[in-house]
Amino acid sequence: MKLSVLSTVYNRPRHAAFLLRALASQTRRPDEVVLADDGSDPPALRAMEEAAAAAPFPVRIVRQAHEGARRAASRNLAIREATGDYLVFFDCDMAPLPDAVAVHASLARPRRVLEGNRFFLDRETTERLFSLDTLPPEELEAAFARGDGAEARAAEIAHAEAMRWRRWHLARPHKPKLLGCHFSLFREDAERVNGFDENFTGWGYEDDDFARRLYRAGVEPVSVILRARALHLFHPSDAPQTVLRHRDRPNRAYFRRWSVPVRCKNGLAK
Repeated sequence: MKLSVLSTVYNRPRHAAFLLRALASQTRRPDEVVLADDGSDPPALRAMEEAAAAAPFPVRIVRQAHEGARRAASRNLAIREATGDYLVFFDCDMAPLPDAVAVHASLARPRRVLEGNRFFLDRETTERLFSLDTLPPEELEAAFARGDGAEARAAEIAHAEAMRWRRWHLARPHKPKLLGCHFSLFREDAERVNGFDENFTGWGYEDDDFARRLYRAGVEPVSVILRARALHLFHPSDAPQTVLRHRDRPNRAYFRRWSVPVRCKNGLAK
């Protein structure tokens, strides 16, 4: 099974470079990495190209013009460019622990999506990791021990509860929740629903929509929240203040429309 790690990035060269370092420390290294760049500035792009050239596996940087936040389009761009049978998604601000990719690979099955999460690091711990010349596993383990795992632990409980409701066909269509920053599935299952719906632009709901359509297509959600461990490297929030409240997010009305096909129209294939 050829395994591709896919990541989206915009003007975060240090985070993207550290993700590549963390992937190089995996017990099961990816066969390739695809960085989908959302139009980063030239200095950031050059720094990412240098980090990619130093990686011990093939890294390809593919680009789209920056026209606001277009995460659905970036993820589809990465899927199109990937050559692997199995796709593992980490956002560029993530750092998987050394066995995380191996966990995804060992649990990979057709018609299954593995749903992860992350422990949050503070600025000080993140800067310490950035400053290291080498990245021994014990450093990531120590950072994980200092990380804030409250959200991940709550997500594991919520995932189990949503699965109980699903057995009775009473769960909300997009539950259990999938985080686009950390999940995996076979390419054929991403293609089954035509990838992410690129009508979602700006902030919010593209992950929920993707999960909803996967579940309707018969793809089973499985939690690896506390098994495929990953860190979220600190950075200030990108979310504009006008969409911090859930109900104010501009994609909400589109997400809540009455009829949602399993295969979106504006996805991998147009």
